[in-house]
Formats: sequence, structure tokens, C-alpha cells
Amino acid sequence: MIKNILYVILFCWMTNLQAQPPKIEGKQWKKVKALSDEFNGKKINTKKWNIEPAEHYELKWMGRAPALFQKESFSIGDGYLRIEVGELDNPVTLGKSTYKYHGGILRSYKKTNIGHYYECRMKMNKTEMGGGFWLCHQGTCEQKHEIDITESVGVLTKNTHKWAHDWDRIMHSNAIHRGTACNKSVRDQKAKYLDVNNSDKFYTYGFYRKSATELLFYLDGEYVYTLTPPVPFDQDLILQFSIEAYDWNPIPEKGSKVATGTKDERTTLVDWIRVYELKNK
Repeated sequence: MIKNILYVILFCWMTNLQAQPPKIEGKQWKKVKALSDEFNGKKINTKKWNIEPAEHYELKWMGRAPALFQKESFSIGDGYLRIEVGELDNPVTLGKSTYKYHGGILRSYKKTNIGHYYECRMKMNKTEMGGGFWLCHQGTCEQKHEIDITESVGVLTKNTHKWAHDWDRIMHSNAIHRGTACNKSVRDQKAKYLDVNNSDKFYTYGFYRKSATELLFYLDGEYVYTLTPPVPFDQDLILQFSIEAYDWNPIPEKGSKVATGTKDERTTLVDWIRVYELKNK
């Protein structure tokens, strides 16, 4: 009896740990190897992922000042992708922006479209920086789209904007028709507030791109909400994971966690990224 109870507990724990895509009648999910990674190796698979912010074939964003994306922020250890933030040895000026800190961005080479399910298990760092799991593309003046599966930060400060007072314990998602010379920025967004901070435990964040007008989001394998894009989102998008600075959660000039935290406190952990494609049985 005790042994059977232990099996049940283990099964439930593993089911939550490795949440799967929702079941679709008459269909089956097939893992997309070029977009999935358990991060169990010794180094990042650069055939799947680009971590050089200026060297992706389409996206060239270098990070929001004062935090610069750099490949040196990335490592793999103990089965995790690790993204470390911190102070740069010397400030870097690019154009009109000056960078004092570093973060990182990981971008896929392969694009995806409707009929895919995206999932990652991660734990946020314990600093003022944050970010998360999202999709974007260069787009055109008329059609420039972004889908944020989840975004949050590690810690808040007295200077955090009032509307973001729960962003250290949140799953926040966006469907953004990006602003350009052709149109204003328009979005649909929703959030789920968490009992435990994003930096205190691992959460599994999921997203089912059901159609051009239906975006379904999941937390630890459970459905949480649907977003309706402002316009049909039917373009191919690039998968990304980033840790960056936000102007609504500014890094303090003195005594910031980015500058004073331990390496563990300054490191975001990604257990795995998995993408599935919906196929007929």
C-alpha cells in the first residue's frame, strides 16, 4: 500500500514537472527538435540557438539600456541553461545608449507558425532585471508582431512603477501589434498573479498558438487564459528567451541586486525549452 502511494505521488510530481501540451482530439503532438532543448550538454547548441545579439540573421536588438545583451552571460551547468546578469567591467556606448550592466538573449534559427505549442520550465534571477519567453520577428511596417508568453522580474524597488507592483510574482502575456510608421502599437494582455515569487521556484510556462486569432496560455500544464491579437497573427515568428533591463523597474544607481547579488542570485535558470507541432494521427 505504501509503495503504491509513493508511486502515485511520484507520478503526480513528474506530471507537474514535465507538463505536456493539451490533448487535441484526432491530433498528436510531435516535438520539434530544432526548437527543443533539455540543456543537458556541456555547451549551448549553436546550431539551434543564437546568443550573439548582433549576429542573428534577422533580429539585431542589443538590449534595453542600461543592460547590454552579450553571449558571455550564458552557460550550461547541472542540466540548466544559465543566464547571469551583472555589471560590465567598463561601460559600453552604442549609438545614443550607454550600457553599464549585462544580460542575454537566446534566439532560435528556425521559425514557427500556427499549430505549435511552446513550453519552458524556468526560475527567474533575484535581481531588478527580468524578461522571459517570447516570439517576435522583424516584420514589415504594416505587420510587426510580438507574443510574450511570460515576463517578470526578480525583485522590485521603491522606484518600480506602481502598475508593476506584482511583477516579481506574475505570469504576464502579451499579443502586440507593434507600433511603426504605419500604425500605433495595440495589444491584448492578461496576467495571473502567483502565490510564490518567480525567483523562488520553477514554473512551467506554456503557449498554444491555436489560430491567427486564438492564443492560449498555460501555467504548470493548466490553462489560464486566452489572448485575442489586435489583428490576425499569421506570420512566422522567431522563438526567444531574454533577460533584460526595464525602464519601469529601474536598476538603482547604488546597492542594486544586479551589482551586489551573489552569482546564484544573479542567475536565471532554464531547465528546458520544448516546442511541439500538431500533426494528424
